[in-house]
Amino acid sequence: MKRLRRYYIEITLILLLGAAVGYFAYLGYGLLAPSYTLEPFSGERAKFYVDQQAAFGPRAAGTESNLRAGDWLVEELRLLGWDVLIQPFTAYNGISARNIIAMRGEGPAAGPVAILSTHYDSRLYADQDPDEAGRIEPAPGANAGASGPGVLLELARTLDVPASGHTVCLVLLDAEDNGGLEGWEYAMGSAYFVQRLGEDVPRCSSPRVAVYLDMVGGARGRLSAISPETRGLVDGLVETAERIGYTGAFIGPHVRDETDALTHFSAAGVPAVMIGEFDYEYRHTLSDTPDKVMSATLQRVGDVLKAWLERGAQF
Repeated sequence: MKRLRRYYIEITLILLLGAAVGYFAYLGYGLLAPSYTLEPFSGERAKFYVDQQAAFGPRAAGTESNLRAGDWLVEELRLLGWDVLIQPFTAYNGISARNIIAMRGEGPAAGPVAILSTHYDSRLYADQDPDEAGRIEPAPGANAGASGPGVLLELARTLDVPASGHTVCLVLLDAEDNGGLEGWEYAMGSAYFVQRLGEDVPRCSSPRVAVYLDMVGGARGRLSAISPETRGLVDGLVETAERIGYTGAFIGPHVRDETDALTHFSAAGVPAVMIGEFDYEYRHTLSDTPDKVMSATLQRVGDVLKAWLERGAQF
């Protein structure tokens, strides 16, 4: 009887030890494995990503804060399990800039490519500030600079890429937002990206569709979806918004008279659409701060894009 009891104790200890080893192995795997998971899009988390970028300070191309914010974006995308490529280029006056491209899927040989893009730099000067003294200060760039990357990071976490039937490329563009300032052109990052797409990023070449986001978190939420030549893209997004309960999510088309990523995609023959609040009142002012960005607006944009992509990005 004593022998049986002793064996019982030993067996129990072995089982407990095995359970403990298994538990800690599970914890270790959780630390090593990508945190990519298929969850609903969270506007609150997208807003957190906006706040994190804003915490680096103004992020004009070539500045230290731009470099640090870019490094953080790269790290976040890699932690979410995306393949990341950095595309360096030279902007105005020898300033070093870089586009950040994150990819999931096997590329055009295995299926169509969908590009989701935005810019992550902020404007060098808040030249539209109502206070003349403030116009020589750098713009904070919360909505006009951080809201688009906030949405793309949250889509990186939640998008069911296989369900989309596409290789998905998330493109964070640099040196986009200084157009009109002395010596600068608008959309230098997107011009370089589109020009070099086949050579530098063959996995994202020959895209079936491109979406560009800018100023997608404003409190008024007056978002437009515009496409110069492909009305079906706008119709597809509007239909998706209505289907998931966001009737009236997009106001009527807005006339744009400046060069942007949409211009470059369209000129290259890529069906492209741009989503943004183009009459955002704090654009390029010192008041474009994180408190002007609303999680509810980010939620709407993310929900629509996620649903549209996961149904095959129909247009």
